[in-house]
Amino acid sequence: MEYFFYSTIYLSYFFLLAALVTSILKYSYLKKYEKSYVFYLIYTFFIEATVLVFTEYLQKQQTSFVYPFYIGGIFCILSFLYLKKLTAPKIWLIILPALGIIYLIIHRFTDLFNHDYIKVISNIIIFCLAGLSLLQELRKTKSDNRFLWVDAFIFLYYSVSAFIFVLHSKLGNMELNSAYTIWGMNNILTCVLYFTFIYTFLKLKK
Repeated sequence: MEYFFYSTIYLSYFFLLAALVTSILKYSYLKKYEKSYVFYLIYTFFIEATVLVFTEYLQKQQTSFVYPFYIGGIFCILSFLYLKKLTAPKIWLIILPALGIIYLIIHRFTDLFNHDYIKVISNIIIFCLAGLSLLQELRKTKSDNRFLWVDAFIFLYYSVSAFIFVLHSKLGNMELNSAYTIWGMNNILTCVLYFTFIYTFLKLKK
C-alpha cells in the first residue's frame, strides 16, 4: 500500500503539470471568469512544487508551513470563481475570498488555529458553492458552462476531501496500510480532477 500511495502522488503531479500546460496553451480561449481555473492550477502547482522540493531535494521532513497557504489561497480563488458564476452581489465577491487572505495573515501571529478544522470548513464552503453553481446550470434549458465537468469533479473532490479530513485525526490510530489506502484513493480522485481539466481545455474552441 505504501507503493500505491506514493505512485498515486507522483501520478497526480504528472496530471497537474499536464493540466497546467494545457491551460496555458488554451488561455486565450477563455472567458474572463474562466481564467480563475488557470489561476487555481498555477497556484496548486506552486504549492505542490514547494512541498516536493523541500521533501525530495532539501530533505526537509517538516513542510507544515505550506499548509495554511494551500488552504487560504485555494479558498480565495475558488470562492471568488463560484461567487462570480452565481452572480453574487459584489460585496460577497470581496468578503468571502478575503477570508482566505485574513486567515493567512492571522495565522502568522497565533498558534491557536487547528488547520485541519479550517481545511474542513473551507472545503465545505467550496463544495457548497460548486454545488449551487451546478444546480444553477441544471435549471437552464441549455447550459453555456464549458467547465461543467470540472465543476462537477471539484464538487466531488472537495466533498470527499472534507470527509477525509474529518477522519484525519483518526488516521494516526489506524493501521499504516489503511491510511496509505485512504490517502491513495484521495490521490486517485485528484488525478481524475486534473484529467477533467485536461479534457475540458483540449475541447475548448474560440
